[in-house]
Amino acid sequence: MIGGLGMQAKLLAFIFCLAALGLYTAFRSLPAPTMPGHVARHAPRIIVVGSGLAGTAASLAAAEAAGPQARVVVLEKEARPGGNSMKASSGINALTPESGDSAEAFRGDTIKSGGGLSAPELVDALVGDSQDAVSWLQSRGIDLSGLVQLGGHTRKRTHTSSRGPVGFSIMKALLDQQAADERIQVVTSAKVDSLIHENSRVEGVAYTAADGSKERLLGSAVVLATGGFGASSQLLKKYAPQVAELPTTNGPWAQGEGLAMAEQAGAVLMQLDQVQVHPTGFVDPADPSSGTKFLAPEKLRGVGGILLNREGHRFVDELSTRDRVTRNITAQPQSQAWLLLGSAAAAQFGPALGFYLSKSLFTKHDSLAASAAHMGVPAETLAAEVEAYNAAAAAGSDQFGKTVFPATIEPAEPVHVALITPVVHYTMGGVAINPEAQALDANGVPVPGLFAAGEVAGGVHGANRLGGNSLLECVVFGRRAGANAAAFAQDLAHEPAEYVV
Repeated sequence: MIGGLGMQAKLLAFIFCLAALGLYTAFRSLPAPTMPGHVARHAPRIIVVGSGLAGTAASLAAAEAAGPQARVVVLEKEARPGGNSMKASSGINALTPESGDSAEAFRGDTIKSGGGLSAPELVDALVGDSQDAVSWLQSRGIDLSGLVQLGGHTRKRTHTSSRGPVGFSIMKALLDQQAADERIQVVTSAKVDSLIHENSRVEGVAYTAADGSKERLLGSAVVLATGGFGASSQLLKKYAPQVAELPTTNGPWAQGEGLAMAEQAGAVLMQLDQVQVHPTGFVDPADPSSGTKFLAPEKLRGVGGILLNREGHRFVDELSTRDRVTRNITAQPQSQAWLLLGSAAAAQFGPALGFYLSKSLFTKHDSLAASAAHMGVPAETLAAEVEAYNAAAAAGSDQFGKTVFPATIEPAEPVHVALITPVVHYTMGGVAINPEAQALDANGVPVPGLFAAGEVAGGVHGANRLGGNSLLECVVFGRRAGANAAAFAQDLAHEPAEYVV
């Protein structure tokens, strides 16, 4: 009897072991999201922090590269996605051979503008991918049919939209496509507090959700696309005190949190003292001392706008590099100047001009004489200056070294006028990356699982960014970051997952 009970106990134990093994096998085969209270150590997801153009391009590229099983989560600290990219208004650069452009010319313009501080390998990637970047946007239904030459460029290579502000046009289309992609989840009002850096790699993020709860999200790779620090008075005072008191064009979200996160995870930061002051921010007549200003986009000068001082005289080549134009405006009384747009230039700029008129940032006058009265300068002085400008355009050069004259000014036709001043616009420094958008440590070695793209990354622009290169940087390195993060995730998929509570 006792022996029989022993055999029954052994049989029951054997059955229990088989059941436990079955449960364990089923447990290991389940995907992480279906297991409440558990996450995979190597969760097969890609996390993108930030939803501007770099982050959006990264999320779409990651989904494309990873295929049908892709799982991408975008965390955005604001209630709405888009960031500063929504506000971009001049255009996106691309190598344009039909305008006499070449890779050597584009590369040379970028490095010259950067004062020798740009990383050549990053500039090569930027230029080399530029045509494909614009083609990728156009393939998604985005109009980039306009073409202008901006300051510091030796060729026409800045593509613009005829349907409105280029940044909004690009972001609206991409965000709509992102929202329609079931492989991508966008979580707004989610403020990432830190990176989870364990087991010698970046494994996810810790963030504060909309309801204030503290969350952890593990993943195979993280793409930082958090933007710059152009709205952080603290970081500007620390790294670029010479510009800390200037107004800014940045939204309040540009606080540079991604820099500290990357540094804590082992990435090195570079050139944080290189902060670009854009020469033309609108002075709002209703609030002239505001610390945040609308950008008067470089395209306004790219289509033929001219700059005049308070006495009604030109003082600079309007299509010089941003740093040079800024220095010349700063030398004027109150660091201000008039931006004047003739009828031909206004027509070429397009319908976006109506937005600035609606905000009273531009005023429209029936003639040059009427605009002179608004500016408070003698009509004959302004007329003589415009006549001299038109003559220089016919000759092909002027006393300031200007050789590109997109449009002349017809004195009897309507004229648009705005008051402008220099503004903090862009932070060139940031997380050191390689051409594959991998974040680098102090030895130049990639930090496993961490990628960076857009304004949070450094090394592309050096001491001074060319207009049109910021949107290009976001697309080129955003796409590279997303695709390479997907490849990194696929490599990790071969490692066994460890489930933790």
